[in-house]
Amino acid sequence: MQQTLLKVKNLEKFIQKHGDDTFISQTISKIMDYKTHKYNEEIKRLDKELKRFERSYKKESSVFLKEFKEGKLGDKMDFVEWASLYRMRNRLLEKKAELEIKNR
Repeated sequence: MQQTLLKVKNLEKFIQKHGDDTFISQTISKIMDYKTHKYNEEIKRLDKELKRFERSYKKESSVFLKEFKEGKLGDKMDFVEWASLYRMRNRLLEKKAELEIKNR
């Protein structure tokens, strides 16, 4: 991570010194679009898995997680997996939103 941050800081210094560079700007936008696309693919995959649990237990994932956190459902392996999938999906949604805001 440190090497990536160093590269980004070097790019920042370069742009501050020499002005905006179309190639660099387009490349960064493409990288961010690519990463957003990858997040979308993973979110879609997780949504399919979550739907399987929601159909099986006739409950929305958000409702399930609230009840699971409150200890109302026990620690059945299905519930642990469901909670993990839902949390992973939410983390990806947050990361994707951060990239989209910064890419405007």
